[in-house]
Amino acid sequence: MLNDEQAEDLINRLLFLRNEYKKTNDQKIKRELDRHEKKCVADFKYLVSMKTGRYKSFSNYEDLNQEGFEALVKAIKTYKPDKGSFFAWAHHYIGTRISRSANLHTTIRYPLKVAKNNVPHKEAVMPTLIEDRYCPDKQLENCELQYTIDNAINKLTDIQQEIIKLAYGFDTDKPVSINKICKKFGISRANCIKIINNALISMKDNIKSN
Repeated sequence: MLNDEQAEDLINRLLFLRNEYKKTNDQKIKRELDRHEKKCVADFKYLVSMKTGRYKSFSNYEDLNQEGFEALVKAIKTYKPDKGSFFAWAHHYIGTRISRSANLHTTIRYPLKVAKNNVPHKEAVMPTLIEDRYCPDKQLENCELQYTIDNAINKLTDIQQEIIKLAYGFDTDKPVSINKICKKFGISRANCIKIINNALISMKDNIKSN
């Protein structure tokens, strides 16, 4: 973890190189700026860990770290000193990005303002209810629910079906992280998230129409 003086030196150097490159458009300065930005990411990476630490039990913890690093890079590239300290700037970018991503994987959805200050409730699997007596009505209800979900999934495209089943652990012991899904299908994170969101919308529409 950096002390205030070390952090200030890094940011001042970053701002100096950025301004010099804007003035001169010198590619040598640009390369130096790129190297310094990478150093800033490496030295400030603990800011991401500070935000993701409380989500270690989440199945998408690996994805949250990746989201955090992407937010850190953006914070470094867009920092404006007239907007306040770099720490406040970075915490805003990282915290918002991680909270939004974590909230997408919760059983109970919270407004972003609430999610930033609380660990969202997460259930990797549906709770098992143990009953002393056999209950036909309950079994029928569970069967109907399973049928509704399966039916909604079956109406998705092939790629949507595969990704949704992996992302929410329908055919596996636990949900698979977005990073691993991307590697499996050779797609970008943005494309993977878009497929998941579109599939969820389609499933919702399919369930409503039944």
